[in-house]
Amino acid sequence: MRYLKMIITLLLVGLSCSTSILAQEKSNTIVVKSSDVIQTKIGVKGMTCVGCEVSLERSISKVPGVVKAKASASNDTAVIEYDKTKTDVESIMKNIKKSGYTPFKIVEKTK
Repeated sequence: MRYLKMIITLLLVGLSCSTSILAQEKSNTIVVKSSDVIQTKIGVKGMTCVGCEVSLERSISKVPGVVKAKASASNDTAVIEYDKTKTDVESIMKNIKKSGYTPFKIVEKTK
């Protein structure tokens, strides 16, 4: 019985430590002026499933200045919102290619 109490105590201590570590993770909040945000749709070949969409969205979101990324395997596109003072379409397209997909054209670009 004594060992059971020790094990439970150790598990509770470990759980409280892990939750405090998780709470300390940095936030990826980006503050931008709305006038600096551009939305563009890029054609992307090579996505075959939802996993590909998620992988590409995560990769694009790591580009400094990207505010939002949404990929669609069924449409072969990625819609990206980015801060024009921090990045550009060429950098985003390089990131897409580095991720293993093929960007093939800019479908539209709006402010």
